[in-house]
Amino acid sequence: MLLLAEKVSGRDAADWGLIHRGVSSVELDDVAEQLLTRLASGPTVAIGLAKQAINHSQHATLDQAMTQELFNVELSCRTTDFKEGLAAFREKRTPQFGGR
Repeated sequence: MLLLAEKVSGRDAADWGLIHRGVSSVELDDVAEQLLTRLASGPTVAIGLAKQAINHSQHATLDQAMTQELFNVELSCRTTDFKEGLAAFREKRTPQFGGR
């Protein structure tokens, strides 16, 4: 794709595992809204740390990336959301994350 500048169909991209799901332009706004709502109701600190780790790893050695990941895990385990996630799992209920 990159070297030959060939376009890839949505079906091929899905078959190759490059995308999670394809949607029509008619569905796009609704699907995007659902995804944003799902992300916003999740453990936003952990999601932010995951994004930070992905960005960091692009310019880091494997050792540096793993050290950063360990640091991020330590940080996320100290959050109120982490405790809420564990409690919700034990109590078999949906977690109510607060972004803390």
